[in-house]
Amino acid sequence: MPIARDQILITIDGVKDLIGSGVDFRCRYELVEFTDDGKPRYQCVYIRQGEPEAILVSTRFGPYGPEPRLFNIWPGLFKHHQEFGDGRALCFDNDYAIAFDAPGGGDDFRAGRQRPDN
Repeated sequence: MPIARDQILITIDGVKDLIGSGVDFRCRYELVEFTDDGKPRYQCVYIRQGEPEAILVSTRFGPYGPEPRLFNIWPGLFKHHQEFGDGRALCFDNDYAIAFDAPGGGDDFRAGRQRPDN
């Protein structure tokens, strides 16, 4: 049974705006399915303090509206996290869940990405 959450949608252009604004955020990758050949697929959730979680969706909407953008581990998820993630290191558990190597070992809400122009 799905878990009810207060969530909004965000596109990659919204993520670019978020990063450019210097707003504090973090991201989380949720394992949502396995492909027919057993490869895990993930959706990305952006989190800002005091705001609802934002699910990354495709820029183009399908006939039934927006759909979550799904990533395979390689190269999709790594490339996305490198370019649009929050700067934390990704750590994969044996069950393919993704944990983050947060400073001090916790899951602290850390400042937005450190950019030379921020």
